[in-house]
Amino acid sequence: MRLKILFFPLSLATAIVLFIWFIHPEFSQFKEDRNELDAQRNILREVKIKKQNINDLNASLDDNLDKEKLILEYLPPFEKEEDIINALNYLATSSGTVLVDFEANIVKGNLGRSKIPKTGEENAAETVKHKTEAILNLTGSYENIRSFLDQIYRMKRANNVSVVNISSQPDSENLLAKAEIYFDYLPQSRLSLENELSDPIFSQKSFDFTVADKVKELTGGDNISKLETGSVGRSNPFLP
Repeated sequence: MRLKILFFPLSLATAIVLFIWFIHPEFSQFKEDRNELDAQRNILREVKIKKQNINDLNASLDDNLDKEKLILEYLPPFEKEEDIINALNYLATSSGTVLVDFEANIVKGNLGRSKIPKTGEENAAETVKHKTEAILNLTGSYENIRSFLDQIYRMKRANNVSVVNISSQPDSENLLAKAEIYFDYLPQSRLSLENELSDPIFSQKSFDFTVADKVKELTGGDNISKLETGSVGRSNPFLP
């Protein structure tokens, strides 16, 4: 009888040890699987939200096709050299100047960068803005050259007039102008799979078209500042 009394606690302790030995690892694995399942559910929930946001973003573009087109013309995804040449020829003719020669070069490099926010700066996706450099010589009167430059300023293409040199020509009333103009373009970039969900664009439901309104005002509005010589001095400083 005394042996039975001693055997029962020993058996109970052994059973508990066996339970912990065999069951506890399974329970720990169950907790890990449960945590992984919760993480996957959170990702799925985030994907569903961002999928709906993508649909809303597409609808936002469909409702503003004119503004989308304006932006893609102002900052296209590739250089469009032929469009630049045609535009410069047209502006030269419409301003009364004569385009003597023209040279275009593609310039790539650190001309303007934007990064997609990502944990770990070294993993940030990056887009690089490129430029097409246009070097041209044209002749015309001082007023016509001013008109040409004013129309460049109003072009529906992002540009920067870097250098303008104007000089007189022997035995001619016309002036010679040499200009260096940079036309921006932004090549399309593809997001890596790890960056897709973290891109902030997918956290919003519509695009901000404020910049499109500003571009429209810049290229065709009535409040555009014009090139002016000012109230002091001659209208043509190159005349004797």
